[in-house]
Parts: sequence; C-alpha cells; structure tokens
Amino acid sequence: MKEIARLVVPALRWDDAHGFRYIEGRIDDALELGVGGFLVQGGPRDEVAALIARLHAESRAPILVAAHAERGAGQAVVGLTELPCFGALGSVAMVEGDDALPSLDVEVIRRAARLTARELRSVGMNWALAPVCDLDLARGSARVGIRGGGSDPAVVSAIVAEWVDACQSESVVACAMHFPGIGRMLEAGAVKDSASILRLTDLAPFVAAIDGGAACVMVSPASVPALGAPEGAMRSAALVENLLRNELHFDGIVVTVPFDREPGFDAAHEPAHAIAAVAAGCDLILAPSDLAGVVDALTKAAMSGELVISRVREAIGRVDRWAGWGRPNADAPAREASLDDVMWSRQLADQCVRFVSGQRPRVGATIEVVNVIHAGSWARVTAFGDTLRSLHIEVAESAAPAAAERAPLAVQFVPDDTVGEAVTRDELDRARAVIAPAKKAGRDTVIIAYCHPRAAAALGRDLSIVCAWEPTRTMQQAAARALFTASR
Repeated sequence: MKEIARLVVPALRWDDAHGFRYIEGRIDDALELGVGGFLVQGGPRDEVAALIARLHAESRAPILVAAHAERGAGQAVVGLTELPCFGALGSVAMVEGDDALPSLDVEVIRRAARLTARELRSVGMNWALAPVCDLDLARGSARVGIRGGGSDPAVVSAIVAEWVDACQSESVVACAMHFPGIGRMLEAGAVKDSASILRLTDLAPFVAAIDGGAACVMVSPASVPALGAPEGAMRSAALVENLLRNELHFDGIVVTVPFDREPGFDAAHEPAHAIAAVAAGCDLILAPSDLAGVVDALTKAAMSGELVISRVREAIGRVDRWAGWGRPNADAPAREASLDDVMWSRQLADQCVRFVSGQRPRVGATIEVVNVIHAGSWARVTAFGDTLRSLHIEVAESAAPAAAERAPLAVQFVPDDTVGEAVTRDELDRARAVIAPAKKAGRDTVIIAYCHPRAAAALGRDLSIVCAWEPTRTMQQAAARALFTASR
C-alpha cells in the first residue's frame, strides 16, 4: 500500500553550518515515498522559500508544509516576524471594557493570526502548528506556562476561536494543540484529574477551536486515565475516536506530537508508537526520526490487518482534502507583511513588557549589563544591549558588577525554566546576590526577567523587576525600549 506514506510528515531542520544540504538524501527519500507533508524548522527566508517551492513542485500529490508558529512565523523562519508568546498575547488582549469589566480585544488576536498566516504563506507554508489550547494551570509546570493564553477556560476559548478563524481565512491550516490539554500534566506525563473537571475546563478551548472550524488537532502523548487514555492520548481510540470524533464532531486531521522532540520517544520504538496512533484514529505521524522504518511498519501493519484499511484510507482522504485546500495558488500570490504590520508587531511586544515591582529605573547616558543565565540555556541575550546602543546609550557588559561603577545596573535573568515558573531557589538567590552590592551602593538597579510573570514576582517585591516573558530577540528589544521610555 504505497500511499500509506501520506500519513507521515518528516521534519526538515536547518543547520547553521550546513543549511538544508545535510538532509538532501532524506528529502529525496521522502519525496520518493510520497509523504503527506513536511515540518520545516529554521533557516533564512529565501532558503526556506526555495526549499518549499521544490517540495511542492516535486511531490506527486498536494502536501502540507508545517511550521511551529505559536510566536508567529518568525519562530520558524529567520527574517519573518516573531511575535510575543501566547501568554503575553493573551495578557495584552484582555482590556477593561466600558463597564469596567475585562473584555477581549479581538483584533489583537486576529491580527496576530493573520500576520502569522500571511508570512507562512509567503514562503509556501500552509500549516501552522498553533494555537496552543492548553490552560496555564499547573504551578511549576514547564509544559504550558507562557505558551498558554491564560488559566481561564472562557478567555482561552475566545482567544483560540478567533485565532483559528483568522488564520484559516488566509488559507493556512490551524492546529489546535495539545488535545485533551496538558495544563494539568505532571512531570511523569500524567493528567490525574477527574473527567468532570477536565470537561468543564481543559476541553473547553478545544471545543471552541473545533466550533471555530479548526482543520487540525494535535493529540498529546499524556496519560489521561479519566478520559480513557491510560497509555497516552494519541494511542487511545476512546479519546480520539469516541471523544474527539464522535462526541465533539471533529472531522479534520488528527496529528501526533513531533516524535523526534518528545522525551521518552526513541527511534527504535517509533514504529510501534506510529501503528498504535493510527489505529487509535490519528491521521498523521509528525516528525519521526526513522522515516523509512515508520513507513515500512505502517505498510506491514496495513497488509497484515493490524491496521484496518478503511481507517487508513479515511486518514489519507483527510490529508488529501486539506493539502488540496491549502495548495499554493500561482494566480493568487500570498500577501506580504506590510510596514504597518511590522510596526504593529513591535508595538505589541512593547505592550507585553510588564513592570512587576519596584520603581522604574532611570537610565541615563550609560548602563552596566550583567547576565545571570542558566548554564544549559539556549538564549543569546545580545539584542538587549544592541537595542540600547541603537538608542544612543553606552552599554558596558560585565561578568559581574564593577565595584567602582556608578551607572545604573541591569541584570538579565534567564532561569532554567523560561516557559513555566519552576525557578529554583538557587537561581533566585543568584540573581539577588548579583544585584545586592549595587543596590546597597545606591545605584539604580533593575532585573530584566525572561520568564513567567509569577516566577519574576518571586524575585522579591523590594527589587525593580521588569518581566519580558522569554529571551527571544523580540522581547529583548522590547525590554530595552521599555527601560529607555521609562527614563524619559
């Protein structure tokens, strides 16, 4: 059954040293097999666009080309617009209405989604792995945190419904993640709450996304015994077929989490995971490390009867339908982001920066910057200083505060967990210890905290703290502008 490869979507990840050249053989193999699409991650815009044009041209049937897009198209492609995380976006979108009650600024959400979709479309992508529908519920969890739109099911439901509709209005498939919700997932990968609680809270944003027309739902690997998924959601027919398909009436694509990025998934066990997922009702296997092994295993399972042929054909039909819907149209080229879009995204990032506590620092002609970064962090926090320099502020970057220095001191704090709020006491103490001598000497001091606002607040109310959510280039630049503006 050759067409079964349509159920697999390999990942093509850019390498700074070799570009996409190092996976030429993998690309050729995937095209020869006839996969249903690709997940493309990283790389400059022009190189990504050239690769995707080739994928569309050489694929025997229409394909889906995906990108992680929780933070805009710039999350996946260098040169496109990177937006603030979904948690920051949600916090800005909640405004005080005429009756002094909170209300949702719908246009903030819709414009973020439209901009994301247009930019993805401009390089040939037609599938956004967003929005995150998980609630920010589990204190200390690193799986949702700033990635979720908030903790209120009604608010997050409204956000994701608008995001999905706006994204798909630009002919890009939206993917509601990670069904049935990982906001309560513990470190062991289990959600142990009752079915009644999950139905009232965690499921609500997915219902809203489905009602809003979402074409795709990503199913988590979490164990959810109360919903009939003790061995993992994506392996459970009770959850995928009974709950998602029959009860919630979802008839779009069901996709797994990326196999190659999921803790505990190794290449040797991918074929078994893939068979179980398809048997349970999933339509696409995302980013397996062993592409040929997974396709071969699915083929043998279909031939032996382990996978029901009608189930396989049903999945292929969904992939074909949505890949055809999102197929690039040469007669209707994608709309490019405008200068107004770029300026709006910058203003959005500025609005997301929060002054958590303390007095707003006074930054004069010079400032000293010290970085307190977890040893294993991926972050490069150079954009903060570069932005201040562009504003004509002299920046002295030091490993530790200079004893003789009298200029204001800014400490960039990047904890191990920049997603949730599991910041350790040692990390908090280290940041406070760096700033204490300068504060005692009477210098203006500020901590730029790239983490969840609740984690930033844990640094202490006696310090001047600015929460910039996460150490992306966009948020570093916004934090620098916030300091500059507060001093003027």
